[in-house]
Amino acid sequence: MTAAMEEQIDRLSELANIGAGHAAGAFSLLTGHTIRMAVPRVRLTSALTANEPAPDDPLEFVSLATADRGWESGVIFEFDGCLHAILAILFRRPMCDAVVRNLTGQSEGFLPPETIESALMELGNVLASHVASAIADTLGARLLPSIPMLSVHDAIPQLEALAATHPGAGQVWIESELLDGDGNLGGLVVMIPDRETA
Repeated sequence: MTAAMEEQIDRLSELANIGAGHAAGAFSLLTGHTIRMAVPRVRLTSALTANEPAPDDPLEFVSLATADRGWESGVIFEFDGCLHAILAILFRRPMCDAVVRNLTGQSEGFLPPETIESALMELGNVLASHVASAIADTLGARLLPSIPMLSVHDAIPQLEALAATHPGAGQVWIESELLDGDGNLGGLVVMIPDRETA
């Protein structure tokens, strides 16, 4: 990996960090729980890491081969404007249930599929809008999320399939985990920049 590429990844990580921080604030307001953001993690493809040491950086650099597949549900967006990227808001199954129950006020009983889908779409839209607004404000330019794509059971495969259609996307994944103090409410904000951006 070249020094220029490391610098670009650091810059994108900073933008992702700013966006995820604003998403955490919005998540807190929606749920009534304090949601904190973990240190971002950068995942790189083997093409970028082959035969080279990990950069000396406080961020964690790991291969996509080690990616956690447990994030089953999610809402996926494409960014258009000053940053060309894919953004995903992902949830594990237990967290998905807890988040939907919190947002709908239905603490017990069966959750109809349409209730789950509606709650996840609403939350995803709000968080993606906050990520986009924070990045746009930082860069002083326009950035808009696309119409959301919902995946209740296979978010990671759908995210990988979408990344495969973008020029060079999928080489860098920047992940920021959001979590409350009890570990019950939270999610994962993933930004995948296109090659011309990264």
